[in-house]
Amino acid sequence: MLTPKQVAERIGVSDSLVYEWCAQGLLKHYRFGGKGRRGCIRIEEADLAAFLAACLHEVRPPVPPLKHINLSHG
Repeated sequence: MLTPKQVAERIGVSDSLVYEWCAQGLLKHYRFGGKGRRGCIRIEEADLAAFLAACLHEVRPPVPPLKHINLSHG
C-alpha cells in the first residue's frame, strides 16, 4: 500500500492534491485512526491505477470541415 506522499511522487503531483482527491472521494483509499482524528491514509496500487485510467483523456482526431458548406462570400 502507498502513502499519499508516495502516490504524489509517483505521478508527479503535490501531496495536498492527493489528499484532496481522497477527501472528495475521487481516489479510493483506506483511512486508519479514530473518527475526527488525523490518522493515516493508504492507497492500494490497483486503486491508483484505476483512478489514473479514469483520468485519461484520449486524443481525438480532428474533424474535417464539412464540404457542402461554402464559407466564401463571392
